[in-house]
Amino acid sequence: MTKIFIIVRDLLQFLANLSGFSYTAINIIFYYFIIPFVFIFFIDKIFNIDYLKISYGIGLVLSILLINDFEKFSIWLFKRSATFLNSFSFLGWDYTVASVIICVFIPILVLSFLIYYTYK
Repeated sequence: MTKIFIIVRDLLQFLANLSGFSYTAINIIFYYFIIPFVFIFFIDKIFNIDYLKISYGIGLVLSILLINDFEKFSIWLFKRSATFLNSFSFLGWDYTVASVIICVFIPILVLSFLIYYTYK
């Protein structure tokens, strides 16, 4: 689990260095904007609609317009996310294990199902 965590962390840090955003901001962009959009994209394809993508796009634009300081917002949301991941300690998961299961394995599993149902 630790190796997977380090790989993902290093990839997000690389993207942060490449983009000029902070690690925290890239983390929020990836997990709260990009991954949900990918899921919505495939759900729209499965049901042959565009409503979800359009609604998500409008919501995203409105969110961006309403967030005055994205860095400050990212730090706040990252801390909330860390608190959420730490709440899995009752299962014996530390932050690293919870991060890998909740933020890597589950999205990959969901994406796998969505891709399967899109192209079956």
